[in-house]
Amino acid sequence: MNQELQNALAFYQAPPQDAPSGIKAMWLWFWETLQGDFHENPSTAQVVTGTLIFMIPFVDQIGDVRDLIANCRKVSKESDDTWAWVALVLTLIGLIPSLGSLLKGCFKVLFLYLRKYLFKTLKPVRRLDNFVLDQVMMLLRQHLDNPAVRKTLAWMRINNPYHYLAVKLGEIKSSLTVKELLAGLDEIMRVTREMFDSVVKWGPDSLKAPVERMWAMLVDVRGKASDGITRALEPAQNYVDQIINRLRVEGDNAYRARPGNNAHVLGSRADAELELMRREQPDWVDKVETIKYTGLIKLPENSLGYIAKGWPDISIESNVRPLKGAFKTFDNSLRAVSIAPGERLYRVLEPGSNSYDNGCFWMREVEFKKITSKSEWRRNFAVWKSWNENGEFLAYTVPPGHPLKVWEGRAATQKLESDGAYKLEGGREQILLNPNDLKPEFASPRQKTGWGYDDGSGHPDLDPVRPFLGLPDLTHNWFE
Repeated sequence: MNQELQNALAFYQAPPQDAPSGIKAMWLWFWETLQGDFHENPSTAQVVTGTLIFMIPFVDQIGDVRDLIANCRKVSKESDDTWAWVALVLTLIGLIPSLGSLLKGCFKVLFLYLRKYLFKTLKPVRRLDNFVLDQVMMLLRQHLDNPAVRKTLAWMRINNPYHYLAVKLGEIKSSLTVKELLAGLDEIMRVTREMFDSVVKWGPDSLKAPVERMWAMLVDVRGKASDGITRALEPAQNYVDQIINRLRVEGDNAYRARPGNNAHVLGSRADAELELMRREQPDWVDKVETIKYTGLIKLPENSLGYIAKGWPDISIESNVRPLKGAFKTFDNSLRAVSIAPGERLYRVLEPGSNSYDNGCFWMREVEFKKITSKSEWRRNFAVWKSWNENGEFLAYTVPPGHPLKVWEGRAATQKLESDGAYKLEGGREQILLNPNDLKPEFASPRQKTGWGYDDGSGHPDLDPVRPFLGLPDLTHNWFE
């Protein structure tokens, strides 16, 4: 057997230990490997390499055939189940010929857990819950941490892989058609047939019958694919949209310094901000000497009762990602309050996809009207440039009915943990709420703050952190 093919097989499972040595045993190994994606007893190597990048040609093709077989088995058993076809569509997206190895590997990982979720759940839903999306992102993070992937990202000069993947996946989703998916299915079936022929030619005679039975099953699924994929395209695109939105959120969060002492990864904006502070310390930043508003280390015990009564869950165990451990952004003035219907809250944000209208941090109208400059806002509300460039704001009117349950207190001093030398003072009253409690019809249009869209008088050389070009259009950006 070709040494490259043996190396590729080793990515998925160890060679059979109790089988006779020789060429026939190698092809038996190959046949078992092709059935590995949802094989009942996958080896440790199979599980681990489910999140490896597919950069070696044979590894790539074997992975594609494994995925095809697993999906077609499900469809063959339940051809009237739209969600089985949705899982196949998600697999075919990762097989689009124009994708490079990096994108194919990332897309395979993105859809791995979701596909298994569709295979196992009794009632697939249109709106994925946070647990499913958390699992998808956890696998992707593991994949992006792989040294081979990190090296590739650096070579391609991709500073924010989450935003990069969101853009690329959006491009694919916008042009996705049944015809294109069928073409991808035909191509992978051609590759599968070549592999099957090799198994029949070089493997033991006992494999000929199961190989042909498997091929007959694949051909039967292909005959039903036009109708099945047509039914599945819209719900599959809906899932893709939800993953794109989550990738954007992950991209934003990955570039934020975290309160407390936990480590974080700096992206290009945060790196540029740190360089700016070292070069010419802005008037909203101080060197760390003392901490005036110390962030909470743990959630006060009396707060648990409020969480139980319906206030946003800001504990470490929270299932709402922006709220998870968010108590750390307050000092000991944190308290649970109710905002009466009719009261207006204000949120400062930056243009475009980097800021969501329905974020979790807000302020009362009286606090907003006190602000006289961007520097004052950045210093007193402890907001780094790489988190929010500023420039726009909107108001939200609490709708009639029940009061809005929120957390309120002084913003804790923020220290840039990557350097440890700079801080934002904090101290002004901020509000933290659950974005899911907001209704878009009660949000005002975006308006300009009047403080400018950067911290360098519009000159890019004076503000290397400025994340956007052109003229902002005050467009809403509501995350759902």
